[in-house]
Amino acid sequence: MDIYERMKAGEWIDLQTDKDYQEIAAVNLFKANDQCWRINSSLPSAPETRQMLEDLFDGRLPKSSTILPPVHIDQPKAMHIGENVFINHGLVCMSNGDITLEDGVMIGPEAALITANHDFDNIRVLQFKPIVVKKNAWIGSRAVILPGVTIGEGAVVASGAVVTKDVPARCIVGGVPAKIIKNL
Repeated sequence: MDIYERMKAGEWIDLQTDKDYQEIAAVNLFKANDQCWRINSSLPSAPETRQMLEDLFDGRLPKSSTILPPVHIDQPKAMHIGENVFINHGLVCMSNGDITLEDGVMIGPEAALITANHDFDNIRVLQFKPIVVKKNAWIGSRAVILPGVTIGEGAVVASGAVVTKDVPARCIVGGVPAKIIKNL
């Protein structure tokens, strides 16, 4: 199993001693940090900015999907973006554990998708769990999606919500921690 499969599977990874993490994931993280810096330092409407975003995802960013800078994605290799996805400015993704954004997903400004959690006994040891955002879901501004969460198809996450548990399809959640406000 490679390091990305191990992280997606939820294995505890020691960032200081795990050879695969150091030689592969950490190297890719620093490369992505540099790429994001270049993207964030360019004009958002410039054609070269779009090309840099496509390069960040190794050509896997669908033409129909839009990401507005600034953006910070630490492991674009562990992200999967569907068709017609719209991501507003300020997205933060700690994506070591794998993030999937299915077709039609919309993400508001300054949202955060975090797949990592620390071991309380040793903060240098992390566990990662995937995040899945199903088709046509909408994540509001400054919402935080935590490790292992699935946002159901057509669901809405209110601005400022902190989502700690799976969200059913076609409902609105909000608050800290997020709770169902209304079924759609």
